[in-house]
Amino acid sequence: LPIYPSMLGRYDAPANGPEPGRADPDPAAPWPFGHRIAASPSPATPLGDGSLGVLEGFDAKVFSDGSQPVRWWRRADCNAETAGAMAAAGVALDDPRFRRTAGNIGDWLLGASRMTGGERADPARASWGLVGWNDVPAYCGPGSGDGAAVYYGDDEARTILGIWLAGALLDTDRFDERVLAALLANLRLAGPGGFLPDRIDGPALEAAGWKGVASARTTSLSPHYQAFMWACWLRAHGHTGFPPFLERARAAIGTTMAAYPDGWIYTTGLQQERAKMLLALAWLVRVEDTPTHRAWLERIATDLLSTQDETGAIRDVIAPPGGPGYHPPASNDAYGTAEAPLIQSNDDAAADLLYTCNFALLALHEAAAATGDAGLRSAEDSLARFLCRAQIRSDRRPELDGGWFRAFDLARWESWSSSTDSGWGAWCVETGWSQSWITAVLALRALDTSLWDATENRSIGRHLPQLLETMTREGGGDPFP
Repeated sequence: LPIYPSMLGRYDAPANGPEPGRADPDPAAPWPFGHRIAASPSPATPLGDGSLGVLEGFDAKVFSDGSQPVRWWRRADCNAETAGAMAAAGVALDDPRFRRTAGNIGDWLLGASRMTGGERADPARASWGLVGWNDVPAYCGPGSGDGAAVYYGDDEARTILGIWLAGALLDTDRFDERVLAALLANLRLAGPGGFLPDRIDGPALEAAGWKGVASARTTSLSPHYQAFMWACWLRAHGHTGFPPFLERARAAIGTTMAAYPDGWIYTTGLQQERAKMLLALAWLVRVEDTPTHRAWLERIATDLLSTQDETGAIRDVIAPPGGPGYHPPASNDAYGTAEAPLIQSNDDAAADLLYTCNFALLALHEAAAATGDAGLRSAEDSLARFLCRAQIRSDRRPELDGGWFRAFDLARWESWSSSTDSGWGAWCVETGWSQSWITAVLALRALDTSLWDATENRSIGRHLPQLLETMTREGGGDPFP
């Protein structure tokens, strides 16, 4: 993975990228290829060691020489997931460089980063314990909000999972207290029903207070935004024995499965929702192995694998028209104006490696480990083989070599699709999401373990009494009455 020192300064030199180390007092500074998107670092730029975090990755734009611009900001999820992947690779390959990088990223994210500091470190604030989305003070231009005060449920969850994996494989407990704080902070916002707001911004959260958000009794039948946090709570219950972790995850999963499939909200397609849900169900079976929970897992896994073709890829499937979520553009004028799936119709044979296949690999790996099902293991093996075959290979563009683009056309057998998505087109390369989870799961497979088993011997539970006492004393009352 390309890891560069943070260069979030004002963009002044199109040929060389932002000036290293320069402050960014002017949020209106020009970015020639879109918000926070500019030329990639020079090949002569020294590789960083993770101590300043990692940039988000390569934008989907492709220039005539084959180069792609870089997204010059740091996101919590991408950093945490990269830390997890680096730790897994470091152990699987017995490479201390990767292990050091993983530790440095984790230390930066949970220490010096704005995404875990500020009001997120103040127990008296409603935002306490949460992890911000990105570290750009005005992330969408002048007058916009602080990126560190934006909280997406799915990004919070993947941040927790990535750091959890990194800490476990580095055999360190220095991340544990902050990880448990994030778990508890999200848990208190969910309320007894177990659903978080898909996204909530700091000003709205502080105005309502955590009690106001929890009492709103949010229900979001969107596994994309919700299910990974339920998986986190199930894993946390195993470490702490704290009943609300299990109770709220179980309640939300039950509500969501009762509404399947017609009541679900599909983000850019059906299969990504099933992939996300499968992880939560795999870990629910780990905690409560009942016939009902097994039946839920089998149903979602069967439907997810219904579009796995002979290459091992899971074909993208768009949501029915007219419902919530993102849909293909309805006209040429609408092309490129909103988030969207990779395909225009279900006749298009494309696989999504940003939203579906990456998370499906993780989910199938965990489901096979939880159930011992040979069919799930075979499906996982097939998907892993596809992802290895679809990996970018380039001598001319070494910065992309070994990565994964978002889109893969199974008929053309190349990285190709509709690139209408306004933010995450066909040729984007995220340091988190795709690169991290594919790499991490391949490493876990080499180590003959699972994410659940790798994080088994964690001691985060020892921080629970102190954190609950702090939340009650300084946070305005019992968070889990």
